[in-house]
Amino acid sequence: MKNNLNFDIKTEQNGAEVLDVSVAEWHELALGGAEIPVTLRLNGCSMQPLIRKQKDAVTVVPVDRTLRKGDIVLFARSDGAYVVHRVRKIKGETVLTLGDNCVDFDAPMPASQVWGLAVSLERNGKKICLDSAFSRACGRLRMATRPVRLLWKKLLRFGARTKRKLVGKNGHN
Repeated sequence: MKNNLNFDIKTEQNGAEVLDVSVAEWHELALGGAEIPVTLRLNGCSMQPLIRKQKDAVTVVPVDRTLRKGDIVLFARSDGAYVVHRVRKIKGETVLTLGDNCVDFDAPMPASQVWGLAVSLERNGKKICLDSAFSRACGRLRMATRPVRLLWKKLLRFGARTKRKLVGKNGHN
């Protein structure tokens, strides 16, 4: 995600006011105590199949509770990029995350790097709750399939290498 994403900011007090702010500006508002939900469409496919690239609208709120395994969070990576991934493990004040469509783990980060909690998803006009025990359980199940997805990725690479060796680089034997 880019550093200057624009979001539709909706507040309970005034209905659906739209503000043009960056992720950093939204975070500053949240640090100042504003409990402003933000609705965004993700640019990447790391959370597929749950969140579809540029199609599903995800609502994120400032973190106001202890994070749990399976939560979907918005965080700032050390390189300045903003990412929405699932919490896979919490060790003290360290949070470990993984995208649903990823096989490689994200770098461990302090809990303070987690800026928001995804609470809902809108798809085709239907709202889906992401902040529930059922949603977290589905996420934990998805994370449990990582070894199978990793094996599948290795098998695909092996197959591609074998095909190149057997057929040759230009398609001739």
